[in-house]
Amino acid sequence: MKSISGSIAKKENKKVSNNFGKKGWSVIIYVGILYYFMTGMTVDGLNVLVPGLSELHGMNYNQVLAISTPAGIIALISCMFYGWLAAKKGAQFTAVLCLALGGLATIWYGNAGNIVTYAISLTLMVSLINGFSNIAGNVYMANWFPHKKGLAFGWASMGMNLASATIVIVLSTLSVKFGGMNISVTIIGVFMIGLAVITKFFMKGTPEEAGCTPDNEPSDQLSEEKIEDYVHKLTYTKVFKTKETWLMAIAYGVNGMVTVGVMSQLVPRLMERGYELNSAIMMLTIAAIVGLFGSYAWGAVDQKWGTKTASFFFAIWYIVGIGFNLIDNTICLYISLFMIGVAIGGNANFPPSMVTTIFGRREFPMAFTVMNTIQGVIRNMAFLVLAAAISITGSFTGAYMVFMAIEVISIIAIILLDDKPKFIED
Repeated sequence: MKSISGSIAKKENKKVSNNFGKKGWSVIIYVGILYYFMTGMTVDGLNVLVPGLSELHGMNYNQVLAISTPAGIIALISCMFYGWLAAKKGAQFTAVLCLALGGLATIWYGNAGNIVTYAISLTLMVSLINGFSNIAGNVYMANWFPHKKGLAFGWASMGMNLASATIVIVLSTLSVKFGGMNISVTIIGVFMIGLAVITKFFMKGTPEEAGCTPDNEPSDQLSEEKIEDYVHKLTYTKVFKTKETWLMAIAYGVNGMVTVGVMSQLVPRLMERGYELNSAIMMLTIAAIVGLFGSYAWGAVDQKWGTKTASFFFAIWYIVGIGFNLIDNTICLYISLFMIGVAIGGNANFPPSMVTTIFGRREFPMAFTVMNTIQGVIRNMAFLVLAAAISITGSFTGAYMVFMAIEVISIIAIILLDDKPKFIED
């Protein structure tokens, strides 16, 4: 606790500035679009993609749904390659390659006529989307905003919340207008390919390549960030052996697990409280929209107090927010929805921000890839924990209490985490 309070004391006067420059803002918006595809096509969009495509192509719904789990696991593993590629070839090259191939895979996915081609195309799509968003997108952010990273991630991650609030509407509207979910998905794939072309000609992987400086700050203040002839010091082995890698993965993996567990069952939880289905869905949508505000708010806290302190208070905020949901009172329920919405808005900000803090922007690709893979494994345990919690406690209320307890693990990991830079960039 002493290290947290000391961190606040050292960083409380840090300015929160949105002066990213025109090119910096273009990178933030661009990465926000990449995040939109990631959340929209690999998570929230499945609400209409799975039933729509299974019905269209005459496939078994349960089989189609089940394939998403191994596809997600393979995507996590494949990110090890994308991280290596980004370290060797840069963010721009990785993004162009993954966007172009991802667009083709998405088109194939929408038009896959049997369960085998569906499984292969889905796996490729999810893998390549993670390549251009979770890896290349985050490398872009680490390269362009090594010091203003908290606030920059706060803005860019709004793309995820926007996807949660709109992707079902977008896919459904395109499907109705153009005559089928396969056409809707094909349009998304073509858009990805078009974005690959834009990336190739306009989205430089580092500010130096674009004639800018990191964070849009005067160059004389950033001498430590000069990267000519930089030689990477990291290997995957070194990252795996670094204690902070595991503490980050545990802290943010738990945050992800709790988010998946709470949000995936928020509608049945509200129905358990006596609300009708449509009202429960509306509350879920409102929580996602509130997340837009939360994304920026946590980014500002990160920028003001530092990522470690922000992560610490985020976990406490989350526990309190879930706690209000357990109180049988309408006002407390609304407070809970607001607090959970704010929390999900900041959930994605901290992992890449903390990796940048500890490993630096040049060592970011491989360090983040390892941490993200471990974190993803922990996050994907959400449904196992959820099923066990409901089986033991007999209700969603009991399951939410279990997730409150699990979130304490995140607090402990954050306290133990040493956020001093591990590798000085020459």
